[in-house]
Order: sequence, then structure tokens, then C-alpha cells
Amino acid sequence: MNQILAVEIEKKKERKKSSIKSIVIAFCVFLLIFGISLTSSGAYAVITNIKNKKSVQDELGEEPSISMDRESANIEKIVVTSKIGISRVKYKINDSDEVEIDGNKQTRVQKEIELEPGQSTIIVTAENIKGKKETREFNAEAEEVPKIKLEQIETKIQITVEYSKIIDTVKYFWDNDETNAKTFTINDVKNVTQVDMIQGRHVLNVIATDKEGREFKKSQELFVDFKPDLDITTDGQNFFIKASDDEAVIKVEITLNNHDTIVEEINEKEYNKTIQVENGENKLKVKVYNKNGITNVKGVKYTK
Repeated sequence: MNQILAVEIEKKKERKKSSIKSIVIAFCVFLLIFGISLTSSGAYAVITNIKNKKSVQDELGEEPSISMDRESANIEKIVVTSKIGISRVKYKINDSDEVEIDGNKQTRVQKEIELEPGQSTIIVTAENIKGKKETREFNAEAEEVPKIKLEQIETKIQITVEYSKIIDTVKYFWDNDETNAKTFTINDVKNVTQVDMIQGRHVLNVIATDKEGREFKKSQELFVDFKPDLDITTDGQNFFIKASDDEAVIKVEITLNNHDTIVEEINEKEYNKTIQVENGENKLKVKVYNKNGITNVKGVKYTK
């Protein structure tokens, strides 16, 4: 009987141990699954956060990159780049007014700026098409350089070069055609030269060289157009108006004495009009416009 009781007790102990072992195993499995779940949730949260940050960055784009390149003794070039396009660029030199450049959604915008002799502070702000901005400040020191001025005088472009030192030579050429450049020996502190114009939109490049061999360049885009031709004659009975332009005459205004002005909208290279002469004094005024807005005005008097 005692043996039977001992066996039953042992069996109960074994069943109890087996039950505890099963509970421990189940608990461990639960902890393992719970841990994997937490790890997965954390990883998902991290990945989601990275994706959200990247989404915001893609939406706004990176800040525009702003740099400054030295072109010559007094010329600096602002260079702005952006992967998603540039909306606008603003720059301010010392206490001068701020200048704004339309980025026109380009990924690269460049602007050459001319500095006064001495130290200058240049503040540049760029904005991409999503509104993200970047501002940088640069310090630059410029030397004294010859003053090169370009202006249209009737049918010529006048180049004026002034310097505190002796100017050795002045060279000029149109666009990129430096092989056909013309050079003048100056040997003075000032020079004024007039050159023939080229009709249309072109870049005139001028290079002044001092006695030390240093070159100073100025490039300026010029739009040159000649006024339309206009001729008025009479045979005593009529005025004969003749106008022409190499591209097109687009408008003519004719006023005789105190009569209302006759306005004719046209788009032809040549224009002809006959106006009858009145008895007594005749004052005729004619104004013609070409397609680029250049005008020519003439007036005549005739007494019949």
C-alpha cells in the first residue's frame, strides 16, 4: 500500500513538473512573439518616418546652392543651382538697392556683378520653385579698373575708356568672333572710339590692357535697330509719302494742318500714301514705326 502511494505521489510530481515546463515554454514563446512584434513595429515606424521625411524633402527640394566665382579684378559671378528649379535670386551689394533676378524655373542661374574698388559685402538669397530659401553672405575685394562705357551715338557705338593709369591698347569684337577683333594702340589715360553697329541683338566685348599687361574686359548685350526710311515729296497737287524698313513698317501716323490724325496699322516692308494738297499753307507731319518700336518723324511745309 505504501508503495502504491509513493508511486502516485511520484506521478503527481512528474505531472506537476511537466505542467510547469509547458507553462514556461508557452511563456517563452509568447515573449519571443511579443519581442518580434515590437521589433517589427519599431522597424516599420522607423521606415515610415524615413519615408515621410524623404517625402517632405522631395516636396520642398533641397536648399538652392549658392557660390561666387571671381571673373576678373572687379567682376564676381553669382552661381545658383537647384535640382527642382529656381524661382528667384536676389542680391545686394553693400548699401545699394536689392536686385532681383527671375529664375524662370531653371536649374542654374548665373549673374556677373561689377564691384567698386575696395571691400564689398554681397548678400545673395535664392528660392526654389517650392519656396525653400537659402541665403549666403560673401566678402570680396575689388581693384581699381578702367571705366568702360558703351553707348549708341546715331549709327555708331561709342566706346569710352578711362583709367588713372596709362591704357596701352583697346580691343573690341562682337559676340564670340575674337578672330576678327580690332585693336587700337592708345598710350593715354582716356580714349573714345566709335565702331560700326551690327543690326539685331549682339554682345559687344571690349578689352582694355594697361602698360603692365593686365586685361580688363567688359561685355554688354546691345539691341541695335535702325529707324525706318521715310521720304515725303510733292508735285504741287499731292504729297507722296514713302516709308520702308528692312523688317516691317507696322504703323503710320499722318497729320495735315489741323485735321484729325490718320492712323494706319500695317505690316509691310514698304508703305506708300498720297495726300491731296490743300489751298493755302500746308503743314504735313508723318511718323512711322517699325516692328521694334523704332520711329522716324518728318514734317514738311508747302503753300499752294
